[in-house]
Amino acid sequence: MTKQESTMLKGVAILFMIFGHLFLHPELANEMYIPLFCLNGLSIENIMTRATGPVGFYLLLGGYGMYYIYKNRGVKNQLPRIRNLYINFWIVLLLFVLIGYFIHPNAYPGSFGLFINNATGFNTTYNGEWWFLLPYSLLVLSSYWVFQFVDKYNPLLVVLCCLLGLFATSFVISRFGADYLYSHKLRYNLFLYFHLLWEFVIGAMLLKMDFFGKSKTKIQKYLTKDIYILIALILLIAVRCIFDTSAVHIFYVVTFIALFLSISRWSFIDKSLSFFGTYSMNMWFIHTCIYYLFKDFIYGFKYPIIIYTVVVVLSLIFAIFVTKIANIVIPKARK
Repeated sequence: MTKQESTMLKGVAILFMIFGHLFLHPELANEMYIPLFCLNGLSIENIMTRATGPVGFYLLLGGYGMYYIYKNRGVKNQLPRIRNLYINFWIVLLLFVLIGYFIHPNAYPGSFGLFINNATGFNTTYNGEWWFLLPYSLLVLSSYWVFQFVDKYNPLLVVLCCLLGLFATSFVISRFGADYLYSHKLRYNLFLYFHLLWEFVIGAMLLKMDFFGKSKTKIQKYLTKDIYILIALILLIAVRCIFDTSAVHIFYVVTFIALFLSISRWSFIDKSLSFFGTYSMNMWFIHTCIYYLFKDFIYGFKYPIIIYTVVVVLSLIFAIFVTKIANIVIPKARK
């Protein structure tokens, strides 16, 4: 996987993320938007969100990309990467709180402690979808030692250890519920670290095995035309929509990426996805702010394709604006 292909896949992931967050809750159908059609009482848009879960994509791509940097540059200190991530986040946070103060002055910014909790990502009460920030940052900070573990031990042992962590944390979720864990934030963030480690390590393992290079050769050998690969990709998405379980999601993500990398794409698609991928981080921070603060306006368009397009466009515009500010601030922060 090249750097450009990784950026394109981040573009896919952010487009998936926005769709998923807009239509994840089934109760919004008919109440807030007019579904295209329904199956078994669920809107097709809600069913499609099963195939758009972005966390697996970002974790796998993050593990893949950082393992490549680790192997080629031996980077141990990831603080600059985290600093840049948080600077972008803080710019979005300040804009969000400033706008929120004028719209809901009783809710934003709240107490000083509440603001600090959100600014660190420790307790993201302003925006629930920012939960990913702190555990992902912990993964990045510890990546050097994680990758040493990946290199030192047998791949089977590495996979089994990460699976054990995944099963243990999944059991706790099923036993006590996410709400219980969320009420104990320190425990929750540490818990999430081990829960997310599995997909992060899988990304590194796939690079180590040159999985995507080998899979591309095999896919193109048996699916000799692009139309066959496209059909396989569509069928994969359909199957994921049918099976509503997170247990199969990592296999879905790996297969999706393998098929995506194997198909010949029009250049404008590559350029468009790369463009979205370039701004995907800030679009992630921003998109939920838009429909938290302007929910009635966004869903007032009623039709899912219009709702989705409006949020994507607004998220992109704000993301470009935030990136320009961050590009001014970050060089000064390095001094």
